[in-house]
Amino acid sequence: MQIISIISTLIICILILMNYQDTAGITILSSKIAELLRLTPHTITLNMALYTLIIFILGEVAAITFFGPLYQSLKTKYNAYKRELEKGSITNSSSESKIQVLENKITVLEKALEDALKNK
Repeated sequence: MQIISIISTLIICILILMNYQDTAGITILSSKIAELLRLTPHTITLNMALYTLIIFILGEVAAITFFGPLYQSLKTKYNAYKRELEKGSITNSSSESKIQVLENKITVLEKALEDALKNK
């Protein structure tokens, strides 16, 4: 996933360098709509490199805004799941040790019973 971020950033840098001399015009208010509203038409002329950089930054901000809460939610759920797995492994290891102790006691009792039966 990080490789996609790095590649997209490099592509944006290349586009910015390639389009440094070009300009782009953005129409804020077209002449027909301005005529209907009795206003003057407005356009903005930007350097294409600056335009590309603004679009890239707005895209990054939008992605962080939309996916940030989702990331935090998934991270919280992941940590809770990890704690549950740790609790389960601790419970399993303590159960296994209890079983081992009981098996040892059974072995000792069997040996004692055999010795008692031999002495009679």
